[in-house]
Amino acid sequence: MFDAFAMAVHAPTRPARPRKIVAGEGPCDGVVFFGNVDWWYHNRGHSSVRTAVRMAKHVPSLFVNSIGMRIPVPGRTEIAWRRYVRKLKSLSKGLRRDRETGLWVYTPFFVPKYSARWVEVNGALLAAQVRVLRRHLGMERPSAFVSMPTMAPAVERLPWLRVVFERCDDFAALPEADAPMVAGLEKRLLTLCDYAAYVSPELMERDRHWAASPQLIGHGVDFEALSSSRPLGRPSVSFPKGIADLPRPVVGFFGAMDDYRMDVDLMVKIARTIAPGTLLLIGPEQMDLSRVKAEPNVRLVGQLSPDRIGPHAALFDVGIIPFLRNEFNLQCSPVKLKEYLAIGFPVVATALPAYRPYAGLIHSVETHDQFLTALRQALNEDDPDRSLRRREAVAGDDWDQVAARMAEMLAVEFAVDDNDL
Repeated sequence: MFDAFAMAVHAPTRPARPRKIVAGEGPCDGVVFFGNVDWWYHNRGHSSVRTAVRMAKHVPSLFVNSIGMRIPVPGRTEIAWRRYVRKLKSLSKGLRRDRETGLWVYTPFFVPKYSARWVEVNGALLAAQVRVLRRHLGMERPSAFVSMPTMAPAVERLPWLRVVFERCDDFAALPEADAPMVAGLEKRLLTLCDYAAYVSPELMERDRHWAASPQLIGHGVDFEALSSSRPLGRPSVSFPKGIADLPRPVVGFFGAMDDYRMDVDLMVKIARTIAPGTLLLIGPEQMDLSRVKAEPNVRLVGQLSPDRIGPHAALFDVGIIPFLRNEFNLQCSPVKLKEYLAIGFPVVATALPAYRPYAGLIHSVETHDQFLTALRQALNEDDPDRSLRRREAVAGDDWDQVAARMAEMLAVEFAVDDNDL
């Protein structure tokens, strides 16, 4: 939300504490990721998670689960009680190490209140917990990777070798969040960090007067895994059990489904437009989808690990991104677009600035009627050359390369090899 950020910039705010640089020479010996998702129940396709699992191959890495930015209120926030229950389950796990990646994961204790006073209290609580965990994991010269603005007070209270602020979204525009307060926290991180890493050129341009060493990083893509799941020409492919016989056409979406992202009215219209074909939704249900699921041709698959996405999405005849055109989404750069392009099927998406580089490869539309018209056109597409061009557009965008650039900013010794995830 630009107005909120502007108010935070010009209004008097609590000055950031001077950050102490940890003693010692050489590269960092650990990275703490202050995440904006929860490892235990959110989709793990987010860029912060992709970076963290790769960094864990090179240096001890701790992923601190999100403490959020808004209070789930029953009757106002969708699936509010479910949000409380899942966070309590996450909290009960304490500190655990993921066996597959070697990444340490911790759900911190905090008070779910988001006034200016409570954000500072939670900052002190979180800093105390992270200080103990750093000592436990042997981190003497750690760097911090921060994705969640409400964790800014904790970062300020601890010494770091480097601080990188992953400026992935305009969180001040998040519905139900305290926009001026969140914008103020974002400004504190922009002035505190050594580097601000962006996925959105528009957001980077907006922050140009405040960001410390802004770097346009963008998103990566697991190109080989996704492209191989659907060979060009669509020869015989073995689809996962349970979805192989879904009525055609199959129009699909994969990723997190949140109330501030998904356009429910449009999703219902899509389901009705393609009936008796199938609207296949893959991902965690983080909002009330009862109206969508009431349509008889909608199939909902739960959250899948990244390695299982390709074989399921290979079934799509068309991939969709039915986002709301709100202030939050207009500043975002969805990871899934590159993933869709790597698989190769036609794509219809609600128009966002982040899609401009891919004009001509996707259908980018503004209204519901335009979306449905483009969907019909996409379902009739029969152009293998266009599928090839989609893949070529993202073939060089690899998550390992993104992680290597992040590692450089974090002062991590990092070498890309064939064994990285």
